[in-house]
Amino acid sequence: QAINNEIKPNYIIYDKGYKQLNVLIAGCGTGHQILQAQRYKNAQITAIDLSLSSLSYAKRKLNELNIINVNLIQMDILEVGLLKDKFDIIECGGVLHHMYSPSKGLKVLLDSLNTNGFLKLGLYSQLARKNIVKARNYLTNKKQKATQENIRNFRENIFLGKSPELSSLQESDDFYTLSSCRDLCFHEQEHRFTIPELKETLSNHKLKFLGFLLPQSIKSIYNNHFPEDKQQTNLHNWTSFEEKYPNTFSSMFQFWVSKL
Repeated sequence: QAINNEIKPNYIIYDKGYKQLNVLIAGCGTGHQILQAQRYKNAQITAIDLSLSSLSYAKRKLNELNIINVNLIQMDILEVGLLKDKFDIIECGGVLHHMYSPSKGLKVLLDSLNTNGFLKLGLYSQLARKNIVKARNYLTNKKQKATQENIRNFRENIFLGKSPELSSLQESDDFYTLSSCRDLCFHEQEHRFTIPELKETLSNHKLKFLGFLLPQSIKSIYNNHFPEDKQQTNLHNWTSFEEKYPNTFSSMFQFWVSKL
């Protein structure tokens, strides 16, 4: 039911009976996704991240909230196979697009996904991050590294109107904290995708697109444009929709897939 709430109006039927659900969060950070994953009933959660400090923070929060169904592991996504486990659900949001080879990371995750399992991905949109690309090019040209001083100076210049072409960055919540702003504009490596590229990636990995996570208000607008797409899973239509409404995926594409 948790997945259906996110992909509606599409709908999947999945019944594990009374068996425990095996969930992997690949790149859990400080634990926000772990808390969200508590929506899965009767689940055992494995959460991995490269950052030991992030995992330590997540552990403290889990202890405070008395959450006991989570196993935290410091691990690179490319090492997931070492877990020697298969998962019914894998969530990986905001991680693959920072890897040298997102496709390689995706393959590793799929190797650990049960045949009838489900994968949730979060990837950057090329169109929605047009202003971020401007900022990244600006920082590259000025050879600005991701130090705290540089991040603060960068934000201060924008607040003071010294870089008016980048003023739209102030519309992002991520602009207002050092760590988030670092990920927003200063990350060393970033891949961005168009919807046709997403479609090609899913085809290459033999995956079925199940639906985007979007506010109901946006899905209603989509329905007005494409009423014939009852499940709202036609990626050709979504390409046209994003071109008309380029801020639709301003945070990132978030969507569910399953193996064909």
